[in-house]
Amino acid sequence: MNLETPLDLLIGETERVNPAILLAEEFMRRDAADLLSADEIDRAAEVLNDGRAEIETIRRQIAAFARSSPSASSRTPIGF
Repeated sequence: MNLETPLDLLIGETERVNPAILLAEEFMRRDAADLLSADEIDRAAEVLNDGRAEIETIRRQIAAFARSSPSASSRTPIGF
């Protein structure tokens, strides 16, 4: 049986940036006249799929968090 509270699970998660955002930033820094190569288009498609998967994971985590029952924590999270 897992005794971790939803807050413990959130605190334990690592912070990540959606890879689609990183790719968009990389492309925005390029000269607008530069065309994308076939490899870059394939990479963009792969990154967008990874980004969609990340968004879906977050949606599932939010839904699971919303379904969990409230429980008091024995400690105050940093920043509060």
